[in-house]
Amino acid sequence: MKDRLALIKEFIDKNGKVSLHDLEVAFSDVSSMTLRRDLNKLEEENAILKIPGGAISVDSVLRAKEADFAERIVYNAQEKAEIANKAVGIIEPSSCVFIDGGSTTLSFARALPDEDYYVLTNALVIAETVIRKSKPKVALLGGDLRRNNFITVGNTCLDFIDKINIQVAVMTATGFNRETGSFTCGMQTEAEVKKKVIEKADTVLMLLDGSKVNKKTPYSFATLRDIDIMVVDKSFPEDLKHAIESSGVKVY
Repeated sequence: MKDRLALIKEFIDKNGKVSLHDLEVAFSDVSSMTLRRDLNKLEEENAILKIPGGAISVDSVLRAKEADFAERIVYNAQEKAEIANKAVGIIEPSSCVFIDGGSTTLSFARALPDEDYYVLTNALVIAETVIRKSKPKVALLGGDLRRNNFITVGNTCLDFIDKINIQVAVMTATGFNRETGSFTCGMQTEAEVKKKVIEKADTVLMLLDGSKVNKKTPYSFATLRDIDIMVVDKSFPEDLKHAIESSGVKVY
């Protein structure tokens, strides 16, 4: 049984996506009913994903998600690097820092000096980036893992945040509404985590490039009143920058 399951998984991984007919041809000595049961078993083990009439490889899905995430990282890469290089100069060594998930905060994590920070994050790619350095300590928050950006969310993640102390939260947003002064993102579960982190942090840094201004996404998680410092790029509108500073937020 295990040998056949392993062979079926290998076949699906190799092809990426297969139909039940493909499996019937490849495993002609196995009945359709048994193959259906095998697919159910493999899906229970998170080895494949069933689709109508067949199955797809989990690895192929992850590769697609990684490619999508990689595309977001490359977009406005110069602006994100500019923001990251300014932001790391604000953080003192030995600080307890939460780093939000996102492509701008990933640039920040890459630019973070190899010092003895204590880094908290709910983003797998942030944790992996920082742990490659020799001195920082890293804690990855548990929870439900989202496939599109590899961050954890949900009650387990929120409970973890309740029990920790955060000196500095380095946050980012998908959009900023200049009329309301609100920061937004695309998923309610992400907004809940961001809001909880901001509530717990002594100091909140918001990293935002100019392309996010007036970009509309559905869930608000903070306003300018919740932010202590904003770090922006040279494309950020000057009039908005001055307006934010007049509200009491330090802008770099």
